[in-house]
Amino acid sequence: MFNEFARYEEDFKAWCQDGYPTDFATTYRYIDFLSDPTNDQAPREGTLWLHQWEAFLRVVYSYEVLGKKTIGEHGLLLNIVTGGGKTADIAAIIAWLRISHGGQKFLMLCPNLIVRDRLEEDFEKGKVFKDRDLLPDWSNARPQDFDLTTLGGGKSSGWASFLGASIVLGNIHQFYQSNIAGRSNLSALMNGPDFVLFNDEAHNSPAEEYTTTLQRIEKKVLLRIDTTATPDRADGRAPDSDMIYEYDVNDALADGLIATPVVYQPDIKTVELTYTDALTGVTKRVEEIDWEEVDRKGLSATQWVTDDKPMRQQMAIALKRLQEQEMRAKGRYQPILFVVAVCKKDAIKAENTLSKIFKVKTLLVTEDSPEVDRKSARELGRQQKTKDPFKAVVSVLMLREGWDVPEVGVILLLRKFSSKVYGQQVVGRGLRRVRTKGILPEEPQICAVVDHPKLEHYWLWDIFNCKIRPNVTTEQMFDEAEDLPPPPPRQDISRPEFVIDVPKEIEGLVDEGEFEVGEIELTEPIENWEEVLASLEYSGETVEITDQKITGVTGKELIPKGWKTIHSAPDLPPKDNGTQVEDTDDNMREAIKNRVLELAEELCVNSGYAAGFRGEVYSALMQHVRGKFLDNMTLGLADRRGLDYAWKMLYQVKVKVTAVPGLVGGIIEYANK
Repeated sequence: MFNEFARYEEDFKAWCQDGYPTDFATTYRYIDFLSDPTNDQAPREGTLWLHQWEAFLRVVYSYEVLGKKTIGEHGLLLNIVTGGGKTADIAAIIAWLRISHGGQKFLMLCPNLIVRDRLEEDFEKGKVFKDRDLLPDWSNARPQDFDLTTLGGGKSSGWASFLGASIVLGNIHQFYQSNIAGRSNLSALMNGPDFVLFNDEAHNSPAEEYTTTLQRIEKKVLLRIDTTATPDRADGRAPDSDMIYEYDVNDALADGLIATPVVYQPDIKTVELTYTDALTGVTKRVEEIDWEEVDRKGLSATQWVTDDKPMRQQMAIALKRLQEQEMRAKGRYQPILFVVAVCKKDAIKAENTLSKIFKVKTLLVTEDSPEVDRKSARELGRQQKTKDPFKAVVSVLMLREGWDVPEVGVILLLRKFSSKVYGQQVVGRGLRRVRTKGILPEEPQICAVVDHPKLEHYWLWDIFNCKIRPNVTTEQMFDEAEDLPPPPPRQDISRPEFVIDVPKEIEGLVDEGEFEVGEIELTEPIENWEEVLASLEYSGETVEITDQKITGVTGKELIPKGWKTIHSAPDLPPKDNGTQVEDTDDNMREAIKNRVLELAEELCVNSGYAAGFRGEVYSALMQHVRGKFLDNMTLGLADRRGLDYAWKMLYQVKVKVTAVPGLVGGIIEYANK
């Protein structure tokens, strides 16, 4: 996403050097209040961090000096890394607008309950204003003046509370026209005074109804501030606001503000594969092959982290990293292992494996978890101070944006990420530094991420500027004090006068250039797709990874001067072969439905269609699965034998359907005709 403020950097810096001249005298006075008494170009200690100060000043400059017609017609966007303290900037902006512009109403929108609960805790009873000393004595604003009402949080009492509160906090869904409560809330909002809008985690906003809601309320918005750590979405879209400040992972590493990610992967020499009859479960044969030859077997990426033996090996690596983190903690806090699964079935298996085989107290959080477990997840950091704390938490992408537990010291990936947004958000859960008694600000901290080479997350580690220096080996644990090189230097614009505008469109442009275009072969949608789909044949043989010889564990430190470190192979718990991890029929049904839906979306996108057509493909695939593997019975009526059979065959379904050009297009184009 382009930084729209870059072209104004030179004028902005001159404005700062000139003493922040503005038509609003109280703005200058408020900036002076936040400034260091000995250096008016820096923030006063205890208020804002330096990058928060930079972001705050750019908001002031954009609003008061440049104006909406120049920048921010649809809002201003602050792109600040996870752990960078976006909430403090929101609070400082609220205080400034109340003091300098008489702002009385502030609406904070967020995408989910986890983010909402975090913001509620920060703003309840003016906590963040007091903690950061953001309200000067000479102003009429006091922390208690910023009374908060949280929609759906049990602390709201209808329109009276809504209209009377200074700060209204709610999920964007609570203003959707598709539900009665949303229509009522939106009506109250539109019939009240104009307000300032804070759109937290703004990368969610391109969702259709999200965008529609923002457009509906725009005429009542005095100023819109978007905040996010990942503005660019996997679908290529971005918020319609103008980005004016960017503080990314490398900036935060340079400032020592976040923990340094270190990725660990197993070095595998040989793999044992067991072939079984998918319907009967009878073993047909076993073979051992070299790691270099394994790709020809056509294994799915997730098998390397979800089949029994590989999962246990990955967990053993992760628990070794957790043990190292506990040694670093020195009793000052309890580090946490965060396990990320792709579906509820895998999450339950992971939780059972950790708790029953490795004997690690583990919390499972899914969309079906009771509120008490969700609350435990949100308060995990505080619970670590008890006598019997959780040491691991397993989630199905429930704990992403807004789940801020600094004690997360190890992240285990039991899924493949195709979305850059989700990948960064998950890694971001481990970037927050632990700030507790006895930990100095300059003390190095790391976040260990346990990955697998077959998940092919190289693109994700490239985002963190991973560089590897080979041939450095050690059997000792990673020493964050000795092994971490100096953080990378911050990259700033030194010659803003050379920044050029990138026009969004050039009217009347005619390109007379000549270039050769090879023949483009277009695939026509198959009209008789039902016959073609029904004709697909499947092998009843499935393959499982039942063993793999790990020669070591590679640690890749993720900053520009990083390197590779070889650790010893993990030790599995003794006598684990007899332990069975049970799963219910309902969980298997849900897993099949979710996987078929994922397949439908993948097939749509890979065939050049929008993900919105996944419904048609899902219906066709589910009917196909019923006919081929479930004796034409529905998932609800199928027995466990059939469910297991269908689950094992889904990877073949993906491969077979993908191999027929035009088949997915035919489903989309002709399914409803």
